[in-house]
Formats: sequence, structure tokens, C-alpha cells
Amino acid sequence: MSKVVRLPQYKWSDHEREVEYHLPDSWDVTTYNFAGANRPVLSPAQIKVAITTPIGSPRLKDLARGKKSVVIIFEDMTRPARLSRVVPVLLEELAEANIKNDQIEFICANGTHQDWTLDDFKKKLGADVPSRFLVFNHCPFMNCTPLGKTSYGTRVEVNTEVMSCDLKITLSGNLMHGSYGISGGGKTVMPGVSSYNAIAEHHMLTHKTFQQNRRQTGFVNERGFTQGNSMALDAIEMAKMVGIDFSINLVQNNWGEPVAIFAGALEAAYWTAVADAKPHFQVSCPKDNDIVIANTFAKANEAFVVFNDGVQYVKPSGGSLVIIANVSSGQLVHHLYSAFGKNIGGRSWSPSYRLEIPGNINHFIFYSEFPEAKLSDTIAEKDRAKVSYLTNWIDVVLSLQNWHGDNAKIAVLTDNTI
Repeated sequence: MSKVVRLPQYKWSDHEREVEYHLPDSWDVTTYNFAGANRPVLSPAQIKVAITTPIGSPRLKDLARGKKSVVIIFEDMTRPARLSRVVPVLLEELAEANIKNDQIEFICANGTHQDWTLDDFKKKLGADVPSRFLVFNHCPFMNCTPLGKTSYGTRVEVNTEVMSCDLKITLSGNLMHGSYGISGGGKTVMPGVSSYNAIAEHHMLTHKTFQQNRRQTGFVNERGFTQGNSMALDAIEMAKMVGIDFSINLVQNNWGEPVAIFAGALEAAYWTAVADAKPHFQVSCPKDNDIVIANTFAKANEAFVVFNDGVQYVKPSGGSLVIIANVSSGQLVHHLYSAFGKNIGGRSWSPSYRLEIPGNINHFIFYSEFPEAKLSDTIAEKDRAKVSYLTNWIDVVLSLQNWHGDNAKIAVLTDNTI
């Protein structure tokens, strides 16, 4: 006999589904989802109401009248929101303002992430969108217009194509984020469509202030820390300098389906979304577990960013952490933080940036059906003996049984990335 937990897997693939994971029957297993995981998904009619009754702003079709060029800045494939549910309503609003298809373009807010493909854009925006509209990746290495500096002293250099358009719309989801507290809003501009130099400067200058503010407020976990968050506020300031006219924020469930939408003026829509997202994404998990199994579905291509979130639920006296990261495209290429060789990397990469395993983690298993040898370099050399890279779930369970025996307390986090 065995206990079975069902976890969502293979985000953005043709095989996206729940997968059964078997665990020993003698283990004390509890599954933890976030508070709002079972909120009802918005119907098309509800989505239309949310877009056409904006917060702190005229209706989009009224803003669009008389405009010559429209840019829709949208989040990339490291985020789970199914923007395709919203795009039809957005396009209807523009059509009602007599905006033609050739006046509209989509620019992906990939920041310093890798470029994305036609297949990616079809999945994110809708199968027919790239055949009807211009869809571009943002390139942070060229064609960015300088706009001055923020009050934090950060340079502002933004995609020149974005700046050439006279109606600017952002379209993104709101998720817990390790630096910005909750994503969306101004983050679609910074780092979304900003220059490499501006992004690097923003992370260096505002992150120090961010850490100081976090300590002063007593906020232990950066996820959800928004009020007084210098990184979020700097990004919002940049987005205001760019002149974002209309912002659409999606709060979503495990599968990326929208359960709430807040559209309208940049700041008003974002802060309203934040107020909804904070309790929505809360997880109540004890911190005395022998084993924590942290699934990464929504952002499986950034699996390591949630390492410390899983660590906190392993008991202080020591235990095991398992991260599940099943993504066929592998871990994200991040031009600011990724390594590009054994001894070289992006501007914010260094050998000291490698992940160190905390003392309460005796064993760390990185489980993926799509192994990458280069991931071993992600871990500090002194801690690599603690790490196992496994591709078969049976091997995961056998290893855990060998370390913990037949009596163990397990917490399964259905999606630790959100």
C-alpha cells in the first residue's frame, strides 16, 4: 500500500496535467496548497466586466480613441498566467475604439530572460494572435531610450519601440515574488522592457535599500513584502515615467487561470491586486517536518528560486528537501544571473553566488525527468555531497526511506513557486 499525492506538472507543455506520486503508507503525509487555490475561475463574462469597469481610469476604449499605435507589454513564460483568457476582451475594447490590427503590437516583458518562440507566444496569448498581430521579444542589449533617473538614483532606459507608441498597456499576473513582494504592475517595465544596464543598476541600488527596509519591518520572508519595498516602488516609478496608460493584473490559481482581474490606472490597479493576492497565496505549513517535497509547476523553469522557501519548513534539527522540477525546456537562461561557462556569467553572477545548503538540510534531492548536468554548478562546492539529482521517482522514495526510515513527517507543497 502507498499514499498518493497528485501534483500539477509540465507547465506550458502539451502534456500539462496532474501526476500521481506514491509515498510510503507509514509516513505522515500532509499536502499544503495556498488559501485561494479553489477559488472559482472567472467566466468570459466576468473577465469582460473586470476589463470594462477599470479602477481609477477611464475605460480602455475611451483611452484608445484617436491613438495611432498601441503596445501591449505582456509577461513571459516564466509566469503561469493564461493571458489568452484576457486578450480577446482587450482586443474587443481596442476594436470598439476603431483601432486596427496593424496599429497593435505585443512586446514580451522578458527583461534579461531568454527569448521566446512562436510556439510560446501562441500558448501565452492565444493560438491565432501571432498570426494576426506583431509579437516581439524585448532585447535588453540595444534599442533602449534613456529617460533620466528615478528618485532612487536608478537609470531609466526603456525599449524604444515601447516609447514610440502612444497607448501603452501592461498585461501580467500577480504572484508572490522574492524581491518585489508581489509581481505585476511596474515590474512589467522594470525589468520587463528595460535595458541590461538599467536592470543591473536597479537590482544593485534598490536591493540594498530593500533589505534594510525588510529588516526594519521585521518581514522575514520577502514574498508578499510590498509596502515600503524599494524594488517595487522603483519599478512603479519607472513605469510612471514611461507613461503606462492602462494596466491589467491577474490573480490566478495553480493552473494560471484567472480568479480575479484588476484593471485600470497603473498604481490603483496594482495595489488593489496586491490586497487580493496577499491572503490568496498564503500557505499555513508547520516548520517541523522531516521531509519537505516542494513542487514547482507555475515557474518550474526557475525552480531554484524557491529553495529557501522549502527550507523553512524542514525541522531545525535536520531533514530532507525535495524539489520537483519537471520542465522539458530546462532551467531558464537569465542573462543577469546565469552562468555562461564554468567561470563566467552574467553581470550579477559570481562563484560566490552559488547556492549554499543550510545546516538543517541533511539531504537535498533535485528531481526532474529532464536532467541538466550544468545544474550541479548551481550549488556551492562545499555542499555538493548533500545533493542528489534524480530522474526516477522510485529512486527518490528509496533514498528518503534509507535516510528517514518508515516513520517520518512529510509536508508536500503543491506549488512552492507561487
